[in-house]
Amino acid sequence: MTSSGNVDIWPAVGTRPAGRLDPVIEIDRDVDWQPPEPRPWSTRTRILAAGVTAAVAATVWFAGIATPNDLAPIFRRAGTAEAMALDDSRAYVSGGNAVRAYQLSDGAQLWFRRVVGLAHLIALDDDRVAIATVDVGQRPEVWVLDGRTGAVLWQRQTRYVARAGDVLVVNGPRDGDTLPLRGLATTDGTPRWTVEMEPTVMVAGVTGPLRTDQVEVLPGHLRVRDLTSGRVVVDTEQDGAISATVVNGTAILVDQQGMISAYDAGDGRRLWRQPTPVHGIFESFADCGRYLCHVNDRGTIALERLTGRRAWKADKRYLTAPVDEEHMFVAETFEGFDGSGTAVVDPRNGGVRTTTAPWRGLGVIEDSELLVWRYDGPRQQLIGLFDAVSTRTRIIGRADDWAAAPTCVTSARHVLCASVFEIAVWPR
Repeated sequence: MTSSGNVDIWPAVGTRPAGRLDPVIEIDRDVDWQPPEPRPWSTRTRILAAGVTAAVAATVWFAGIATPNDLAPIFRRAGTAEAMALDDSRAYVSGGNAVRAYQLSDGAQLWFRRVVGLAHLIALDDDRVAIATVDVGQRPEVWVLDGRTGAVLWQRQTRYVARAGDVLVVNGPRDGDTLPLRGLATTDGTPRWTVEMEPTVMVAGVTGPLRTDQVEVLPGHLRVRDLTSGRVVVDTEQDGAISATVVNGTAILVDQQGMISAYDAGDGRRLWRQPTPVHGIFESFADCGRYLCHVNDRGTIALERLTGRRAWKADKRYLTAPVDEEHMFVAETFEGFDGSGTAVVDPRNGGVRTTTAPWRGLGVIEDSELLVWRYDGPRQQLIGLFDAVSTRTRIIGRADDWAAAPTCVTSARHVLCASVFEIAVWPR
């Protein structure tokens, strides 16, 4: 090597045929030489890299899938679930004649309580949870527990009916020919009100959002009772109804002649009366947003609320859940939103906007999102939230051993699901 920092050429023997020499270039480097600093990316390179990143992100976005980094549950526990509930910090699960409470942050079991014949779990305000049971002897009970400790705050031998604000509505036990209906304060179980229900009363079923009143049908009368106070706020005449349904504030009564009458559940006004649009079996009524839907095995017919005029017809029988004026979830079954027949339609004309395939519904709808799942093979069962408006599916979790669709409940921040042998919680 030289000591001047120049480039010299030295022969290397035997590196070419016939003994010819190959030159070897050797650089004599000064002692204070340092490697050059890496040049920053050129503007062109940065634009190219940003374009590639944007293209990948756009591919994921327009494919309708958004995936978080970690799909593992916050926790999973072995066991079965017959009923489940969530509040802000705890999961409540019943199974095997027992109720267990788990801390959502890490899955630690907080308490355990034996029950018989569980029917409902209801998460209440102020760290309370209600348990409604029916045992084999048909002695129903309502318990309200401290959600943090499982301590019994109060207990009554009665049957749970509904929740209306801070009141639990219960009925029974029967007293002669009457059946008492009571409103109990969720805080301590004291009666807010008590009324005696006639044995001939028929309570209308409810389709659509939960309400704080109930519609009662008696011979010749229709009345509306406020469940927070027990008072009858509407009492009007009606013509011999044999069935009654409340569809988002409208009472629908059907008589023996097949005539349908619609009443405003707020003031009792009769809105219209007309024959059944199409006769069939398995008849019911559904909430179709701006319309009432008459449903049977021959299809779904949308009727205007104020006039009863036919707006549109679909050949399939729909279970419905409106989202907004332009989007409505439908399921092609009377069982629930837990199958492959779930779609989004336009409630204005009944036209199908999109389907959830290849995702299958899990029956839980909150606002514009339907909880869905997809089985892609062993260790590839995914759970997500399908948005009716954007049609995107946001993947929130993965399960390794679901052999069939799980049963799930949701809160504002968590999803709790139960398979055959375990329960698991994911963040939303």
